[in-house]
Amino acid sequence: MACVQFASLCYIAGDTVNIDFQYLEDDGVTPIDLTGASAEMQLLVNIDDAAATDDLNGGITVPTTGSGRFSLTAAESQLLLPIVTGNTTIDFISHMRFTFADTTVRTVAGANLEFKQTLIR
Repeated sequence: MACVQFASLCYIAGDTVNIDFQYLEDDGVTPIDLTGASAEMQLLVNIDDAAATDDLNGGITVPTTGSGRFSLTAAESQLLLPIVTGNTTIDFISHMRFTFADTTVRTVAGANLEFKQTLIR
């Protein structure tokens, strides 16, 4: 796979964030077996950042169906946009990457994530 498709996702800071995925063959139906693989997803503010702002929790949950979940707790998502900053939104970019047992690495999806400030105090 060459370039990845990006999804745009929007969340409220202070909410629990769950990003569910299923990695499928090009036919869009057949799951890719992720047995023995690992998955990672990080948040960066800018594409040229030297370090991630945050690593999402989770990864592969059902390897044989190519399924998984990345998440942030409510506290973790609020830390991305602290109420005391006065900012009402913050944007991140991310890729989802798999490393297979044979050391093959595939970047398979991208996301533009926007967090908006919570209005609950």
